Amino acid sequence: MTLKDVKDVLTYAAFRPEPDDPTATWPKRFPKQRTLLMNVNRDSLSWVEVEKNGMVGEINTIDGDVKELAPDMASEWKNMADEGWCALSLNHRYMITLESNLTRKQGSEELIRTNPRAVLGAKAEKGKRYAVEHNPRSNSSILLSMDEEMIKSVEGALSGAGMNVGRIACGPYAMLMDCIDQVETARVQLEKNGSGESIGKLIIVVCCRGSICALTIHDDNWKELRSRSGLYKDNDYEPIVKVLKPLIEHVGDGAQMIFMGDEANTGLPEFLQQVVPGMRFSDVTQPNQLWKLLSEK
Repeated sequence: MTLKDVKDVLTYAAFRPEPDDPTATWPKRFPKQRTLLMNVNRDSLSWVEVEKNGMVGEINTIDGDVKELAPDMASEWKNMADEGWCALSLNHRYMITLESNLTRKQGSEELIRTNPRAVLGAKAEKGKRYAVEHNPRSNSSILLSMDEEMIKSVEGALSGAGMNVGRIACGPYAMLMDCIDQVETARVQLEKNGSGESIGKLIIVVCCRGSICALTIHDDNWKELRSRSGLYKDNDYEPIVKVLKPLIEHVGDGAQMIFMGDEANTGLPEFLQQVVPGMRFSDVTQPNQLWKLLSEK
């Protein structure tokens, strides 16, 4: 046993997950270390530094392709992250779909990452990476597919800039999963109260750096899902209405809209409330919402 091994045991460092362990949360992988979080759009890039105490720093945004930007930004990025560790939210060349009757064999949500065909059968496509979330109360599932070539291209560009990619996520998908978790928590609480009240009809809407994903829920069932990347820019929110209009019509009266944005105070909640003036509306967005998910999960 070396002196370092002894020191690690004394400080409990030997019991911490390795930095490249994807099963551990970001804070546990990088305790008291600075890391970088990035959101990659088709034609823009944004990033923030996570300080040693876990606080998120100032948001930086630049137009352009990450592969072209990386060489010029390498020095700045490496100065913001110990050992160059970063987490990515990829916000283009992905699809989020609502599926039914996918296999529910034990461990399928992990298996799909390494052997998609074992979970998806003939639906599995070459050159895709997948993630899946099953509805525990029905036969429906939400499936994320991402372009593997794009992932490798971004990883290669960042590796060439001296960065170490510790996690890859899809921002809209991560935000949708967080909203579903909140709905499930509310459902469990209603059941505990014993009032017989149900969650009723919901429309979950997540907006992330120009992309949107919307899911309708009726009691235990996930009913319809719409997802578009690169749909809107800046404060031009009108394209969102075209995506949401059919869902609003189908869900009918008495529904509630739950909204989550990548940042607070964007004006989007106020815009959507005007679109559905007679519908109950809940904005669950927290400050630095996207970065919060990336840095805490």
